[in-house]
Amino acid sequence: MNKVRKLSTLLVAGITSLPTHAMAAADYGWVYIGVGVLSGLLLFAAAALHTYRVNRKLHNMVRLMRSVDVQQRNHNLVLAQIAADDPLNEIMTSLVQGVENLNPELRCSILLVDHEHQCFHLAAAPSLPGFYCDAIDGLAFDGTLAAFGEAAVTGQRAITTDIQTHPNWSGFRELAAQANLVSCWAEPITNHNQQVLGVFVIYKNRIGAPDAEEIKLIDESAYLAEIAIERKLSLEALRKSEELHRIMAQHDNLTGLPNRALFDDRLQQALSYCKRHERVLAVMLLDLDKFKPVNDRHGHAIGDELLKQVAQRLLSCVRSSDTVARIGGDEFVILLHQIDDTAHAAIVSDKIQQTLGSLFFVGDQRVQIGCSIGTAFYPQDGKDAHELTQIADQRMYQQKHQNPISLFVRG
Repeated sequence: MNKVRKLSTLLVAGITSLPTHAMAAADYGWVYIGVGVLSGLLLFAAAALHTYRVNRKLHNMVRLMRSVDVQQRNHNLVLAQIAADDPLNEIMTSLVQGVENLNPELRCSILLVDHEHQCFHLAAAPSLPGFYCDAIDGLAFDGTLAAFGEAAVTGQRAITTDIQTHPNWSGFRELAAQANLVSCWAEPITNHNQQVLGVFVIYKNRIGAPDAEEIKLIDESAYLAEIAIERKLSLEALRKSEELHRIMAQHDNLTGLPNRALFDDRLQQALSYCKRHERVLAVMLLDLDKFKPVNDRHGHAIGDELLKQVAQRLLSCVRSSDTVARIGGDEFVILLHQIDDTAHAAIVSDKIQQTLGSLFFVGDQRVQIGCSIGTAFYPQDGKDAHELTQIADQRMYQQKHQNPISLFVRG
């Protein structure tokens, strides 16, 4: 505006400095009118340019604010899904779609890194063709496999400005061309220990590198992806830990058989069933004969291995619906659920005696042992778990004292 005023002043000054005879020959009124019109036009143009620039800045600010608002809504949606423990693939898909909505030029995918098997698992790629997704999912990777392989191995951003000319894409050029993917960059998704959890992969259909705004968008999205993946991994680890503790609490650490607590629970359930349906069940207590000398002579390592083999042989003598449990050092208990009559238990008992009476090969030792078995039946011998186990225990010790079995240990 100041420049326009100076120009108008100079024009007026120039005209007023004309020679007197020229001033006399000219129509001074029209000259001043022209100068005024010209000054007005210049002032109007300057004002219009200023208004245009202000409007443009306002437009950019509104666009930026809308973009930030959309991005914030997308982030809030993803965070809500994470908090709700939605499936990881659904969370990753929402994240990718949010990026693509903000920048329709981008086509994105998220690959999870399986370090154990050194391969990728496709988590989300809503806008990529199926044939391309199928080629990537489960793909083994190394540092020379396209941009995403490089990012997974190095933990650094990898940019390919032209897929058709980059050597790392030699095996995927044709697929990329079919999918109309021209350039690519891969952003590693890392945890706080800098371990790569996955890769955020971005494609364009033209040659070029990402600009600062695009990199910022993907960097923020990768951070959200890291939160989602880490949470899923933590929850999965927690579930596995809880399951392991549950199994350890209910199973014998040495043989893997159910322990007394789990056996008691299954016996109570079986008794309830048999009472309702008037069925028969049997509880068999089993004690290994002369097991202690094996430990004393050859040590606990041989004894433990022998117990493991005993457990496997017992399992081979019963049905999958029956329960074999270890309740003491060399004591086992067996629940025969829903048997037709007592003869079934006698058949199982004979089978166990024969199986455990066969030679055991433990390390470089050959061991032959036996066992004593006491059996109690519901409802003939007792109505509850305590009565049945007490009677079975009495019968087991009666057999042990009546029919002692020798032990043979051969080197």
